[in-house]
Amino acid sequence: MADVRKRIAMIGLDAGDLDFIQSSLSSLPNLRRALASGKLNRLESTADLLTGSIWPTFCTGTLPGVHGIYHHLQWDPRGMRLRRVADDWLYYEPFWYELERRGLRVIAIDVPMTFHSRLKRGVEIINWGSHETLTPFTAYPRALEKEIQQRFGKHPMGCEITVNKSRAELERIRSRLVQGAQRKSELCRWVLSSYEWDFFIGVFGECHRGGHILWPEDSMAESVVPEGALPDVYRAVDKGVGEIIEMLSDQQTTIILFALHGMGSNTSQEHFVPRIMDRVNRQFGGLAPVASSEHEVKGQRSVMRLLRERLPTPVQNAIGRAVPVSVRDAVVNRSVTGGYDWRKTLGFPQLADLNGYLRLSLRGREREGILEPDSGELKKYVDWVCDCFRSVRIERSGELLVKDIFFATKEFAGDRSVFLPDMIVTWTGVSPADRIISNKLGVLKAELATGRSGNHRAGGFCVFLGPDASPAPEVLPTHIKDLARIISNMFS
Repeated sequence: MADVRKRIAMIGLDAGDLDFIQSSLSSLPNLRRALASGKLNRLESTADLLTGSIWPTFCTGTLPGVHGIYHHLQWDPRGMRLRRVADDWLYYEPFWYELERRGLRVIAIDVPMTFHSRLKRGVEIINWGSHETLTPFTAYPRALEKEIQQRFGKHPMGCEITVNKSRAELERIRSRLVQGAQRKSELCRWVLSSYEWDFFIGVFGECHRGGHILWPEDSMAESVVPEGALPDVYRAVDKGVGEIIEMLSDQQTTIILFALHGMGSNTSQEHFVPRIMDRVNRQFGGLAPVASSEHEVKGQRSVMRLLRERLPTPVQNAIGRAVPVSVRDAVVNRSVTGGYDWRKTLGFPQLADLNGYLRLSLRGREREGILEPDSGELKKYVDWVCDCFRSVRIERSGELLVKDIFFATKEFAGDRSVFLPDMIVTWTGVSPADRIISNKLGVLKAELATGRSGNHRAGGFCVFLGPDASPAPEVLPTHIKDLARIISNMFS
């Protein structure tokens, strides 16, 4: 009798929230069966501090200080600008490349935050239907690109424009995500039936996009989010996952259903960070009086930031969908980094999703850095930044805004920690505020206008199904970085 090759299939639910799934099991029959019959384990992740770091952490089995990635657009200290992570800047190799070098046949479909394929024999589809992307849609072998376009067309999800949206726009997004989950299932099953394989990984991005934009708001009477929109997306993903599992249900395939982080109500206060840093810099060392109103801020003077704050959101949404990615990146870069006088700017905010990210202008690291590393002035400034953020309260309730402040190099040591934010500000978990007050900074006003009712939660999960559903306790994953090592060991 011929030897039967072991096969492992990983099905990812990008930002699939386990608590939401468990509360909805009556309408998610395939996920219900998987959770009931498989080996379930919750996973810690790096999303508690750096939400955009999870896929590189999973793909490399290393922490952010090693791979250096926390967002698709990051600060380039030599260029003094935001730059999209690319093959020629912060490249990393996913663990399935080593599997291929070991002679295994690999298929990878829509793993977020990955680069142009460098596989030699396998199949890799990049950014056909991913929420987070670093490159345009590509496939290997290259002939697959045309065949996918002919058979399946474009994935309906498209790009996310982080502005507020009307109910009609959200209804269209719900419909596109439901359609997208079904097409993703069809694409995965077609590829799996067309190529020989030993290791497969495919990711549904619809939970991530839906979780951000369609998360149910607390007051449905005032909510713009259509009732039942997110459950509809999860039901479509559940159906797609069930179809893939049914296709793979044999005695040779171990199926691993997983999510690297979850979702919940949006409690980000990141919209205040630029305004707080404007005041922090202006009033450092007591050079300016405490402002008595929100209109006295004089900091970053970026025309693009002003337009993004004041241009009607339907106009921003339409423009964002119409222009190329490079133009969108340039607009975001100018709105975040434009208008600074680098001769006087000691620290500044970085692009973020949930937590606040702060960068220090260090001499020798930033091209135009002015703070001397390890100096008394640097310590004084950092202490001032921390004191200011910790002093902020919500004006109406008096609740604290900031939970804690972390330093990335201490949390994530490594050769690439230089590319991470210097300081990470976490929030207390209260609903997004619009007015805050500080005895050091005065009154500040800002509104969350990202169009996101939901935002990241740190916890992930994995479920092992099939012949190796109960690996020895010593190899059970507890953190998302463990999965790469476990998969490698399972093929040993």
